[in-house]
Amino acid sequence: MNDHLKIYGAGIIIIISGFLLANHYVKPAPPKKISIATGSEYGAYYAFAKRYQALLKKSGITLSIVKTGGSLENIQHLVNQDVDIAFIQSGTGQKYMQSDSEALDLVSLGSIYLEPLWLFLPKHTTINNVLDLRGKRIAVGGKGSGTQVLAKLLLGENGIDADNSGLLELSMDQANEGLLSGKVDAMFAVAALEAPVIQKLLVDPNIVVFDFDRAKAYTRRYPFLSNVELPQGVVDLSQNIPNQDIQLLSAAATLVAQNDMHPAIVTLLMQIAAQVHGPGGVLEEAGQFPSEKFVDFTLDADAKRYFDYGPPLLQRFLPFWAAVLVNQLKVFLIPLIALLIPLMRFLPPLYRWRVRSRIYRWYKNLRQLETKLANAESQDQRNELIKLLDQLEWDVAEQTAPLSYSEELYHLRSHIHMVKVKYINL
Repeated sequence: MNDHLKIYGAGIIIIISGFLLANHYVKPAPPKKISIATGSEYGAYYAFAKRYQALLKKSGITLSIVKTGGSLENIQHLVNQDVDIAFIQSGTGQKYMQSDSEALDLVSLGSIYLEPLWLFLPKHTTINNVLDLRGKRIAVGGKGSGTQVLAKLLLGENGIDADNSGLLELSMDQANEGLLSGKVDAMFAVAALEAPVIQKLLVDPNIVVFDFDRAKAYTRRYPFLSNVELPQGVVDLSQNIPNQDIQLLSAAATLVAQNDMHPAIVTLLMQIAAQVHGPGGVLEEAGQFPSEKFVDFTLDADAKRYFDYGPPLLQRFLPFWAAVLVNQLKVFLIPLIALLIPLMRFLPPLYRWRVRSRIYRWYKNLRQLETKLANAESQDQRNELIKLLDQLEWDVAEQTAPLSYSEELYHLRSHIHMVKVKYINL
């Protein structure tokens, strides 16, 4: 038993040490709860967050939704580490990084759908060009919203600012009411076509949508923008809304996360984004999103791998929790293969050598006694050596060995007896 403990116990300690070392490099299990910053409960961000929430729940992840005033506020929540991920309008991240270097610690998971920049005007407007907005009362979006960032950027490009025009910080609902009541001359809004407020404005007979005839010029100057076309009749074919093709500028909704987000959560979010946004829409082609284009922050490494190679093999065929478990266990295969297999080959011979070495030590004593007996000069000297041989025989008789090694032990005892008989008869 002592031999087993010494040999195999040492092997077990080596293997456990290998597993502990491997465990040091295993990432902890993904969190069971994450949070996302969206926008108002009436916007598309909130609606998509609810869909994400339902899909994440199927994988055992709870998503808590934090309603905010818009993209700038969402970025601030990320910087403050109040949330794990957020919907961010492309372009607002660049604006934020100019004033806050902390935002560089954030990463993008890609863009997920187009968010057109809408410019709504009263039906009988005299505004035919963005330059005509000078001196007008313009709703540029609520405080902290991405709409305000983009609207002020475009207005500034056309020489329009708060010094020569009325720039009103109003929510979409407030701007809509102001537009209908005549208190607002123009209303900017960045939102998906499916957003309830946008749908309401598009079908209102007293409101028209501005056609950005210089859309391509803006996209050349700002890579986070794209030029999209709102086809004639796409909103309502029976009423032919809109009554002509309209050129729009579009930002993109992006997913931005903390830079230490668990890789398994990143790939799960990418799969959910593909499921939700992959089919496309009125303005997006099927398979166009999620995309690594139109992002402000550095693309997350795991998101990049997803765009290059698709979801990890395990997550394609296994439930999320099972894929995570197997992925963690893979690391433990390293000590299993590198240590256990060689030890399984090395320890049995080592054990055999140790057991036999104990028997061989007695053979050493026997050989020394036999040599002395052969060279003994008197009978008295020989008798003393025979007594030592008797003691050796007695000591060996008290020894034990594993059953499989009993043959060697009995051979030793017979050899001792042979030597004793030989010299007793002399």
